[in-house]
Amino acid sequence: MEIIFSRNFKKQAKKISENSSSRKEKINTVIKDFSMQGRGSEFYRKKLKGNWYGYEELQLGGDIRIIFREKGNVAVFEAIGTHSQLELS
Repeated sequence: MEIIFSRNFKKQAKKISENSSSRKEKINTVIKDFSMQGRGSEFYRKKLKGNWYGYEELQLGGDIRIIFREKGNVAVFEAIGTHSQLELS
């Protein structure tokens, strides 16, 4: 699966991993796993509802999530952050 990163995602990912090389590695691991496994990835969580209807979620661990939307064989990574940062219910 091809993955495209939105400008917003890149900005948030840089900020969230700024002082943590292990977090940066975890983000890369999740992205690689998802690109090979798709929804079969161990990090895939669920389809979202409400404000994020039409999007899906990957869980990095703890409270950090990646929000993406799939268009055919392309996944567009839109946002990364905690539940409260992303306003997930």
